[in-house]
Amino acid sequence: MKKLMQKNEFFVFVTLLVLCLVIGFINPVFFTAANFVSLLKNSIIMGIMSFALMLGIIAGGIDVSFPSIAVCSMYLTSKLMQQISYTGPVVLPILMAVAIGTILGFINGVIIVRFRLPAFIVTLGTSSLFYGLLVTLVGSKPVNRLVPPMEQFGKAVMLQVTSGPTTATLSYTFLFMIGVALLVYFILNHTMLGRSIYAVGGDPVSAERVGINVNWTLIFVYTFIGAAAGLAGISHTMQARMTQPTDLIGCEMLCIAAVVLGGTNISGGKGTVLGTVLGLALLTVAQNSLILVGITSTWQSLVVGIIIVAGTALSAYKELRNSRKNPKILVEEDQEVLHAAD
Repeated sequence: MKKLMQKNEFFVFVTLLVLCLVIGFINPVFFTAANFVSLLKNSIIMGIMSFALMLGIIAGGIDVSFPSIAVCSMYLTSKLMQQISYTGPVVLPILMAVAIGTILGFINGVIIVRFRLPAFIVTLGTSSLFYGLLVTLVGSKPVNRLVPPMEQFGKAVMLQVTSGPTTATLSYTFLFMIGVALLVYFILNHTMLGRSIYAVGGDPVSAERVGINVNWTLIFVYTFIGAAAGLAGISHTMQARMTQPTDLIGCEMLCIAAVVLGGTNISGGKGTVLGTVLGLALLTVAQNSLILVGITSTWQSLVVGIIIVAGTALSAYKELRNSRKNPKILVEEDQEVLHAAD
């Protein structure tokens, strides 16, 4: 129990539990099945991007270009499908969006490893580059009506729940988020690639010395983030049944916060899928349920900001305290990661 209480995931879970109990006590509607389904639906897009982004942060970098990649993927796909009046299976536009995201993510990875530049700086630049090229060369006019396959997929209901006068539905895009989470879990916990990602984030020099191809590991990570961003973008478009080029821009900070709140070390080398699930759940509840207790949208931003600052500060304080209390702990953990990679 003492070991469990030392983990960041435990504090996030307790915070989430307390927040849910407080909101539910003030407004019992929070504990209805319809509200729960609504929260799941609202977490899909941010969840897809957060699980992929976690790989980048574990590898020691931060990607802030994924909202622009998502916008480029969904807007280009929607425009092209509209131009050719596409009526085939929905899998083609989904694959097209993922392919566009993969290419843009690959470009990020190549620039980062080729010029050995910080990921944050590179992706900050490519974020503006990708979005600027999109609105300049393609345009910024919204696509208000999708082609039938995309619109029908967006309307399809996987789960529908009614609680009193409220009815909530869950679309099939929820399966995309589950699939990305399971894939990331498998990569990190059951593959050599996952061990390499942890090792590169912990100490890239030592990782290279034990035979890990640091460059290809980083290229994979940023390519994967791009592919997930493309999937998130097309999922958002089909859920909304329209495409706005301004959608999703600015959501990078919330995704980063969800990952860091879940215990992923901002400097790399540590992180779990379970932690990201808890961080995502905490932010989703804070963003979408505070209105049930009478907190207006303007104050919600303040409350969410306090949660983010408090959570990240607690995580940073714990890391600093552990390193001061016993510097050998961090060294032993790094050696374990490198030994596993070897």
